[in-house]
Amino acid sequence: MDDLVSFEVMPTSSGSAVWEARVREAANQISVAANKHAPSISEIVGKASGGRIENEVVTLRRKIEQLQAARFKADPAVETIQSLILGKPYSLEHYKSLKQKEDLLDCALEMGDGDAILAVTIMIKRTLKHQKFLSLICTRPIAAETLVNYMITRHELSQVNDLLNALGRFHDSGIVSFRQAISAKNLEGKIRNLKQLLHTQMSGHADAGIVLEQINLLERVSPILESETRYPDRQLSGLSSSVLQALTYFTQYYHGAPENLLHSPEALRKMHKLSEKQYLWVSVRGRATAEAWKDCENLLVGKGWLGGVKAKGGINMIEMATVLHDAKCPVETLSVILQAVESPADRLETAKKLKVASVVVDVLLAQKDRNGLTRYRDSLVLNSRDWFYAENALTTSNVKWKN
Repeated sequence: MDDLVSFEVMPTSSGSAVWEARVREAANQISVAANKHAPSISEIVGKASGGRIENEVVTLRRKIEQLQAARFKADPAVETIQSLILGKPYSLEHYKSLKQKEDLLDCALEMGDGDAILAVTIMIKRTLKHQKFLSLICTRPIAAETLVNYMITRHELSQVNDLLNALGRFHDSGIVSFRQAISAKNLEGKIRNLKQLLHTQMSGHADAGIVLEQINLLERVSPILESETRYPDRQLSGLSSSVLQALTYFTQYYHGAPENLLHSPEALRKMHKLSEKQYLWVSVRGRATAEAWKDCENLLVGKGWLGGVKAKGGINMIEMATVLHDAKCPVETLSVILQAVESPADRLETAKKLKVASVVVDVLLAQKDRNGLTRYRDSLVLNSRDWFYAENALTTSNVKWKN
C-alpha cells in the first residue's frame, strides 16, 4: 500500500509534522480496509437467519432436480406392470381410486401378459364392490376370460357360473353348470343334478340334447356298474364317461347281445342315434381289444363280386388296417381287410408298410410285374412261407408277364 499511496515530505516546521502523521494514519486505514474479506449472508443478516435461508435454498434445489428427473420417468402403472412381468418386487396396494385401477388394468391388457392381467383383475375383484367390478370387467373381455379360466382351474365353478351369468354369457354358463353337475361323487347325484339342470338353466339351451343323452346313458349304465363289480379285472372307469366309451365296453364284453338287454351294443347305438361309421370304428376297436379277429372281419368287409370282398359302411380300410396292425392283428385278418382297399396302388403300398406279403404278391401278380415280384421275393427271408408264396407265383402261374 505504501507503493500506491506515497507523499513527498520535505523537512519543515512542526505543522508539517502534524500533517505527515495524519497522512500516515490514513494510509494505514486504507491498507487495513483493502485486506478485509467480503461479508457472507450470515454475517449480513445474522448467523441463525442465514443458516435457515441456506437450508431452504438446498431444499429448493433438490425439488427442482426431482421435478426435472420426473420428466423422464415412466407412468407409475407402467412401472408396476413391468415389475410384475419381470418378477421384480411390486405392490398394488397404493392403487386406491377406480381410475387408478382402470388405468392399471388397461396397462396390463396393453402389454398382453396373462399373469399381469390376472393379478390386477383379482386385485380389482377383491377391492371393488361387485356391481362396479362387473361394469369394469364387462368392457374388458380378455380380462374376464382370464379370470374365468383361472377360477375354473381352481374348481370355483359356482363363482364362475355366477360371474358368467352376470356378464350375460348364458351359453358358457350352461357348460360350466353341466361340468359342475357331473362332478358329483356318485352316479345318483350326477343324474339328479343333470335333471335339475335340464329343467332350469338348460331349458331351451342349444346343448340341452347333450344333457339328455348323458342322463339316458347314466340311467342305462347305473345297474350295469353294480353287476360288473363281480369282474374286478375289467376297467369300469370309462363306462359312464361318454356314449362311445360305453359302446367300447359293450362291444368288448357283450358283442352280439340282444337289444332287450341294457348292455346291448346295438340298443345303445339306436338310443343315441350313432352313425354307422361311429358304430363300426368303436366296435372294431372293442373286438380288437378282445382279440376277436373274425368279428373284426365281419364288421368291416362283406362279399363282393366274383367271390371278392368289399368294405362296409364307407370306412377307410387303410386306416382300419393300420389300427388292427397296431393291435397285433394276425396277418391273415389283415390280408382280408386289405383286399377291400379299392386302389391297387394304395393296397400295394399299405401291404408293404404293414408287411402283409401275400397281398403284395397278389397285387404284383395282377399287375404282371415280374421284375417287381422278383425283387420283392429276393427281399424276403429265404425259404420262409412268404418267400415260397412269391416263388410259386413266379414259377407256376400262367400270367403273361409285361416285363
